Amino acid sequence: MEAKKATLTGSLVVLCLIIAILGISILHFGVAPHIPIVLAAIVVSLYGLKLKHDWKTLEQAMVKGISYGIPAILILSLIGVLIGVWALNGTVPTITFYGLHVLSPSLFLVSAVIITAVVAIMTGSSLSAMATIGVSLMGVAYGMGISPEMTAGAIVSGAIFGDKLSPLSDTTNLTAATAKVDVFEHIRHMLWTTVPALIITLFIFGIIGVSNSQGGADTSQVDEMINTLQSEFMISWVTLLSPLLIIGLAVRRVKPLPSLAMGLIVAVLTTFYTNPGANFGDIMNAAHGGYTAETGVESIDSLLSLGGLESMLFGVSLIIVALAFGGVFRGVGIAHTLIDSLKGILHKRGHVISSTVVSCFGVNFIIGEQYLSIILPGQMLEDSYRNTNLHPKNLSRTLEDAGSILHPLIPWGVIGAFVMTTLDVGMGYIFFTFISLVTPFITLLYAYTGWTLTPLDQDKESIVNADEADEANSESKAL
Repeated sequence: MEAKKATLTGSLVVLCLIIAILGISILHFGVAPHIPIVLAAIVVSLYGLKLKHDWKTLEQAMVKGISYGIPAILILSLIGVLIGVWALNGTVPTITFYGLHVLSPSLFLVSAVIITAVVAIMTGSSLSAMATIGVSLMGVAYGMGISPEMTAGAIVSGAIFGDKLSPLSDTTNLTAATAKVDVFEHIRHMLWTTVPALIITLFIFGIIGVSNSQGGADTSQVDEMINTLQSEFMISWVTLLSPLLIIGLAVRRVKPLPSLAMGLIVAVLTTFYTNPGANFGDIMNAAHGGYTAETGVESIDSLLSLGGLESMLFGVSLIIVALAFGGVFRGVGIAHTLIDSLKGILHKRGHVISSTVVSCFGVNFIIGEQYLSIILPGQMLEDSYRNTNLHPKNLSRTLEDAGSILHPLIPWGVIGAFVMTTLDVGMGYIFFTFISLVTPFITLLYAYTGWTLTPLDQDKESIVNADEADEANSESKAL
């Protein structure tokens, strides 16, 4: 028997149940998002069975959903291994040592945004930027007594900004392909929203930094950490070879997994020089269970006891259950039904853009998958932009502003799980990821004032030709 199409009423009921489950469980009871998401997946599956979907189809939808996250799962696992070895061979201690010397507490958060943004632009990957320089900046922040949540927010803000403006970024290229515009035209148009959002972000972090430094930094703790790092670890440029290699390979457009693998090999080899007492068994233990510092100084021991494959299992399991839920949610047809329902109000360009924002955030919040938050609204609302005389690059910019830039605010999304696991922070970082909080408001301001919006008939030459558009669209669908 052929399955029925999801109705708007049924989809809204299921959506309300999902929001209630996630909201009450996570916000009221403060539990980890894993089990609430499993419960939400059960609700969606029951609705799918009611629509006459057979269980095998629903199961295949879950498996397909998980398949989107396999690269992120592999990257996250390898990063855990790498961080454990970095702590053992002195990479993290060395960067922390120099960071405590160079960075000013009052400008640290601003510096964290800028430094991470530069690395993300060069590598084209927010994940690589957060996993390399981000981890080290967290260590410096700990030594300066700066809030881990604030620091993580600054790191994520910089990483997201850099990722969006890098022609090497997978999501940037995916968005341009989905909207059928040239990637460089897309990046130039994004400057109108991302640059003001970055300026506001830097301004807020600057105010926070100055306010926090008025009471004076605890220099005695910083001095104690510097002295301990220098006496207990080899502070050497050799320890920086691994992260520099990873960044260099990323700039050369080498894929993340091979880059991380090469960095891991270099980290292992340099360990025998920087930590002469370590043997291969010690390295494997640090790679699996993480490094445990035993310097006798509590702040250092707490800072450097990190990494290992086991430390990433929280994030890996969250990605798996979230994407399985997203897969069945999409498979049942609820996402398409909800987005289709918005088309009735799409007669004005402001409504078209605001509907895109709502759709992208909705897919992010419900499914927790940034690729789908770009592809689904992009494909469903493409005609609405043309019908209201809006150039496709307005669509591509909005998909970024409300899709991939908002994605880090979802704790059960791939990036959210990555941030909490890699940077070892709770969900509080969300409130300090200012670039993600500010950008949608700038987008909506432009939508209803007309500022920076390009009409369709003004700049037709930047649209890719029909053959290129069809090829780009096929690639986006494949993702």
